[in-house]
Amino acid sequence: MTNNRVSGFLWAGLLLLSACTSGGNVPPPYDNGPPDGVADGPIAPDLGPTPDKGPKPDKGPNPDLGPKPDAGLCGNKKVDEPVETCDKAITAGSEGACPQSAADCNDGNQCTSDSVKGSVASCTAECDYAPVSNCCGNGLKEGSEECDDGNVVDKDGCSNQCKLPGGHPLLTEVATSPSEAEFVEIYNPTSGNLALDDYYLADRNDYFLVVGTLSGGSTDFVARFPPGTTIAAGGYLVVALDGLKFKIAYGKAPDFELVNGDTTVPDMVAPMSKAIGSQAGLTDGGELVVLFTWDGTSDLVQDVDYVVWKGSAATAVYKSSTICVDGPDADSSTSCFLDDTNVTLQSYLPVPQQGGSLHRCNYLEGTEKSSGGNGLTGHDETSEPLDGVGATWKRNPKTLKLRTPGGPAPIGFCPP
Repeated sequence: MTNNRVSGFLWAGLLLLSACTSGGNVPPPYDNGPPDGVADGPIAPDLGPTPDKGPKPDKGPNPDLGPKPDAGLCGNKKVDEPVETCDKAITAGSEGACPQSAADCNDGNQCTSDSVKGSVASCTAECDYAPVSNCCGNGLKEGSEECDDGNVVDKDGCSNQCKLPGGHPLLTEVATSPSEAEFVEIYNPTSGNLALDDYYLADRNDYFLVVGTLSGGSTDFVARFPPGTTIAAGGYLVVALDGLKFKIAYGKAPDFELVNGDTTVPDMVAPMSKAIGSQAGLTDGGELVVLFTWDGTSDLVQDVDYVVWKGSAATAVYKSSTICVDGPDADSSTSCFLDDTNVTLQSYLPVPQQGGSLHRCNYLEGTEKSSGGNGLTGHDETSEPLDGVGATWKRNPKTLKLRTPGGPAPIGFCPP
């Protein structure tokens, strides 16, 4: 049986050797190989030329994604914007230092809630100031507030409790030059609207003679507010020399004008012929402005407020107990004034220079005498410390931008 298996293997080998050397055909896909008779493997089919796919589409430039955050920059003692808002290696208190807590963000404003947002570790910490609603000093009249002028100064016409100081109307700003920009500003510090039918403005020191013997002048004025005029609680009124020229200077209309320059602006009223002079205006070199009231029948006028600059005996107001007047009332008896502060003891402001103005900073009138005077409330309006120690006014030397007709003095202008 073994001999038969061997014989079979030998026979199969001879047949295979015969097929490899006989030169006979080999079924495809094999050829006969090179002359030495060694087969060289399969033949790759011919696929023809490679197809032309054309040019690649132009995708344009890569979009600019800006600088990428580099964590290695944080801590290099430099604020690398826009990635960083601070740098943690900068000494606290120095510019660019990272705020560590709300205390580092304290802006001194009671109307903001101060906090830190971002991260010190990543140099992205910064202060955040969220507004506090119903807060006195935020510039918004809210809740029970009578006023809110955006600060907590106590004597500027709106107290640090956002209450009006009360009292009587006040002169609060005067501008004397250039002529086309002249104006007088009035403020109502009371909590109610006030009728101004019996109120007057004047720039002459014998204004109190309006009750009967006042004569006209070409450069001076005694002017009455038109009937029906009111001033709102905490409100301002502006009286300009010329309404049209005022518009050009300040970009807005005044409430009243002394001369008829603009038909859209109400004119102040002359209580008698020539009471408003044809060349009326405020003198730069030395002048006064007085706000007073008279009911049209009483013997005496009552002072409301008074301001004088570069004064002298010829400029300042002085009414003494020797001046007695009989007004147009039914009786024939006279009434006498009380003594004003002597002109040598009155306080005078410096001249409001070209482009400047005079601002009231203390709406409580400082150490003005509260009794024994000719004022509406019994005050001696001529005793107010306009300048010097305890000054209630301040001069804005030459800056038109610091003029604020129709509003308070600029924040920061007046001393605290």
